[in-house]
Amino acid sequence: MNRQPIAVALRALRHTVLGRDVPPGRRLLARWPGLDRYATPVGLLAVLGLFLITLTVESEWGLSTPIALLFAAMTVAPLLALPRRPLLAWRLTVLALSICTFNAPADQAWPWTPPLALGSIAVLAVVVARVDRPVLVWVVAISTVPVLGLVDPDNRVPVLLLLGALAIVGDLIRRNRLSRHALAAQTEQSEREQERRAVLEERTRIAREMHDVVAHHMSLIAVQAETAPYRLTDVPAP
Repeated sequence: MNRQPIAVALRALRHTVLGRDVPPGRRLLARWPGLDRYATPVGLLAVLGLFLITLTVESEWGLSTPIALLFAAMTVAPLLALPRRPLLAWRLTVLALSICTFNAPADQAWPWTPPLALGSIAVLAVVVARVDRPVLVWVVAISTVPVLGLVDPDNRVPVLLLLGALAIVGDLIRRNRLSRHALAAQTEQSEREQERRAVLEERTRIAREMHDVVAHHMSLIAVQAETAPYRLTDVPAP
């Protein structure tokens, strides 16, 4: 029995649950410094708005103020961690989806508040585009647990289809990004090789020219030395 796939799957599971986070991706507005400077304050204002909306919804659902504050904080915490710690943001999202659901009214179609549901989709969309394929499989598999356990059966299929679509698109985005990085690295290496080859060719040309010049001068010296007795009148006889 080949145990290598099992070992790879277990390592991926350990990385998914407890492993180091993936490096943050490039900021979307990095190409426009004029707009990038406003990204952080605008993002914080958006998170504050989601916090207040969640707090209002939780209060309307009859939660006490401390519990409503706790659930609102758990809703926005993944969004705060998402820019620099995507995998941690996903772990916080799974925790929020598992905890912030038992307070929904009986007539509520979804067990989560709209900010939590939309924020979870945003976090998952970023994470699946950053992690490698074995971790991606575990991320999607673990994300389906709250869906299967808490979402109404009539709404499970669309959510599962959405998770599958996010996984496929995220994997394609990651592979495309890796291909572009590999192509850029190969292009850079080719340019370095061309520069090194140009330097070597220039050195060879200079060495060849110096050899020709030195050989020419040595030939002149030899000719002048051989013809010296015939050109000089005061040379003593042998």
